[in-house]
Amino acid sequence: MKPCFETATRLARAIRSGRLSSVEVIEAHLQRIARVNGPINAIVLVDREGALKAARAADRTLKKHKANGKAGALGPLHGVPITIKEAFDVVGLPTTSSHPPLRDNIAASDATVVARLRAAGAVILGKTNVPELCADFQTESPLFGTTKNAWDARRTAGGSTGGGAVAVAARLSPLELGSDIGGSVRNPAHFNGIFSLKPTEWRVPSHGHVPDLPGATRTVRYMGTFGPLARSVDDLETALRIVAGPDGREAEAPPVPLGPTTKLVAKGLRIAVLAGNPLVTPSADTGAVVQAAAKLLAKAGARVKQAAPEGLDWQQAWDDWSDLFQYLIRALQPLAERERFFGKTEAANPSTRSVARAARLDLGQFLAVLDRRDQLIRRCEAFLDDYDAWLMPVMPDVAFIRQSPSQPLRIDGVDHPYFFAGTSYNFLANVTGQPSIVLPCGFSRDGLPIGLQLVGKRWGEAKLLGVAKALEQLLPPCPVPPDYKDA
Repeated sequence: MKPCFETATRLARAIRSGRLSSVEVIEAHLQRIARVNGPINAIVLVDREGALKAARAADRTLKKHKANGKAGALGPLHGVPITIKEAFDVVGLPTTSSHPPLRDNIAASDATVVARLRAAGAVILGKTNVPELCADFQTESPLFGTTKNAWDARRTAGGSTGGGAVAVAARLSPLELGSDIGGSVRNPAHFNGIFSLKPTEWRVPSHGHVPDLPGATRTVRYMGTFGPLARSVDDLETALRIVAGPDGREAEAPPVPLGPTTKLVAKGLRIAVLAGNPLVTPSADTGAVVQAAAKLLAKAGARVKQAAPEGLDWQQAWDDWSDLFQYLIRALQPLAERERFFGKTEAANPSTRSVARAARLDLGQFLAVLDRRDQLIRRCEAFLDDYDAWLMPVMPDVAFIRQSPSQPLRIDGVDHPYFFAGTSYNFLANVTGQPSIVLPCGFSRDGLPIGLQLVGKRWGEAKLLGVAKALEQLLPPCPVPPDYKDA
């Protein structure tokens, strides 16, 4: 058994059974990190001593519990290594979110989700790289440098959970905790050939996550979510069940139970398929993988139909997502910083227009965005009354060669505004608050991974996980990037 190539749930079973000790597993991962991490720069802080201390304690606890016949009381990730996105507080370690003014910020306590993972027995190996304030879908950090894609070092790792996705793909960590307000756990999973889960909005509490800056008013109250990246759907489910549920700190987080995961097979599933949307046409390679997955499901007995909510205005939906996002991040900006955007409401770039609309902080317009958002949620929820999941691209193309955000993204020879194109498929599940699971489903002609996302109804993770497991059974195992098969 090679510890670094096992999933988190398989490692948990191996440790619990005594086939492996936590110390053996942690040492294997630390050795691999020391050997592999340097060139790809996925993990930017390795807590070697803390991880080994926790692993030794986990082994002692397991021995004691077995002696007392209480091994069943151990947490579901007992002794298992994980990594944490650098934007989450981990007590005693820096939390900067790659924001230079926070370079000396040391967390005084764990984020809620980190504390819950520790309580479940997880051993924290370290923290993974992010772009500044998690505000890009490339991972270029002014404090920690660039994270490189696990499949092609010239290409983006994705973002903002880029470091975590590369760590999981390169077998440096079996499980990562990330955050997502515009695709940040989903696009890096797609770019690196792994799994991820964006839960329902407010399924998981946010306490201890930056970019709500320490000591400042909390402004990120919509669309932001927190979820795992892993190498199996079982691992996504295990992690979600650990971190989900209100913590009493945020009024927005309701006590909605997850319920048992629905056991499903492909036969009889009702799957809606979105091959592309009017905003950005996906690449030919991406479109081919969407169609191949749809055919795979249909061959297995699923009822598959090309469909989208009737009357869905994609441009208005994107504008509302972008405007709401801009309202959140600009709410505390001084007038002098916002005034320079006032005259750009007619700009060619849709992102610039959105900034200009939100920069005035017009309360009436803000409430109108929320009202249209409610209508969109109702439309998408009603659509999913007739389907078990909605299958669609994660991104319009594979990981691109790293570039400046000021340059357009080129997809099959057509240029698109960078931020607009990069969010054109993953924004919708954020603005509706619906859960989304990414699975690696195929490859481009150049051998780069392509993922697909399954979207479900709000608070419907239990069913969505069941659909994802049914699709996972039809697919090959989570792929290993060529450079890391024998590393």
